Amino acid sequence: MKKNILFLLGAVLLLAACNSKEPGIKVNLNLTNGNDQTVYLSRITDNQPVVVDSAVIKDDKAVLHAPEGNVEDLYAINREKGGYLPFFPENHDVNINGDLNVPEEVKVEAGKAQNLFEDYLNEQNGYYMQIESLFHMLDAAQQAGDQTQIDSLNGVGNGLMEAMQTARTNFINTHPESFVAHYVLNSEKIDYDLDQIKEMETAMTTESIYRTDLKQYIDDQERLEVGHPFLDFTLKTADGQEVTLAEQIAKNKVTMIDFWASWCGPCRQENPTVKAAYEQFHDKGFDILGVSVDQDEAAWLKAVEQDGLLWTQVRDVDNEAGKLYSVYAIPSNFLFDQEGNIIAKGLRGEALAEKLTEILK
Repeated sequence: MKKNILFLLGAVLLLAACNSKEPGIKVNLNLTNGNDQTVYLSRITDNQPVVVDSAVIKDDKAVLHAPEGNVEDLYAINREKGGYLPFFPENHDVNINGDLNVPEEVKVEAGKAQNLFEDYLNEQNGYYMQIESLFHMLDAAQQAGDQTQIDSLNGVGNGLMEAMQTARTNFINTHPESFVAHYVLNSEKIDYDLDQIKEMETAMTTESIYRTDLKQYIDDQERLEVGHPFLDFTLKTADGQEVTLAEQIAKNKVTMIDFWASWCGPCRQENPTVKAAYEQFHDKGFDILGVSVDQDEAAWLKAVEQDGLLWTQVRDVDNEAGKLYSVYAIPSNFLFDQEGNIIAKGLRGEALAEKLTEILK
C-alpha cells in the first residue's frame, strides 16, 4: 500500500537491539525483488522508530522477531533503499507478502486492528494520490506562468486537503472504541484546534496508550492558553551567555519567544515579517527571544546573519524549552506581558503587527 510507505516518512532510525531472537512476535516476510537487502523491524516509540531486529532477505524470504510488548504498539518494516511499512501486530505473528518493486501492493496479514488501519490508510491514500497529481499540474502551470490555472489548482488543492481531514475526522469519530483511531488522532493532533481534540478525546469509549498521550497533550496545551503564566527556562547564546526568559520578560512591555530553525522553510519565510515587527515596535517596549532548535550551530549562525535577526538568539539543543511549550511544529511563538502572562500565541504574518499595535498604543 502506497500510503503505508508514505505514512511515517521523515522519521529518524534509532538503531538498537538488532538481531533480537527472543520469543515473541514473529514477522514472516515473503517479498520478491528484495534478495540480499537488509530489512529492519522497528517499534515506534515516542513517534520514533527503534530497531529491534534486522535480517537479510534470501530466496525472497526473511524472518524478524520482537519480544511481546503492549498489544497496541505500532511496528514498522524499513529497508536500506527506502520505504516504510507500519503495522499493528497486536502481539501476534504477522505475514507480509508482495513485490518490493510495487510497494503499494505489499500486503500485511495481521489482525482486526491492522485491517482497520489499512481501511484508514487506503482512504487517505486516495487523497494523497490526487494531491500528488495536482502538484505536477501546479508545477507545470507555474513554469508556464499561467496565474489563472495556478489559482484554480490551488483552490482544488485546498478542497482536497479539507476533504482529507474531514475523512480523517470521520474515521476517528466512527471508531471511538479503537486504539487505531486514538493513534490516528494522536499522530495528527497538530492539524486540529484544542477544542476539537478535547471533543474527540472525550468521545472515546476505551483507554489506550495513545489516549493517555492525548490527555497529556490537552493538559499541556491548556497550561499554555492565553492568560496563563509563562514557564521559565534558561538557554545559552552562541558565545555561551546564559539567557533566562524571566529576566527578558521583566525588561519589556511585551516579550515574544520565537521558536524557529535555519532548515525550516516557513520559519525563514516568516523572518522578514518578524524583523519588520521588531523594528517597528522595539522602541515602544517590544523585544524578542529567538529560540532555535538547530543542532548545527554553524547553520544556525549563518541563518541569523543572512536574515538579519537583530534580537537575542539562543539554541535549544536538548529541546528543553520546546518541551515546556509543547512545540510540535515550527515556526511557533508566544507573547507575554510584563507580568509574564501569555497574551497571544501562534501569530503569523500581519497578525503579529496587528496584535502589537493593539497592545502598544
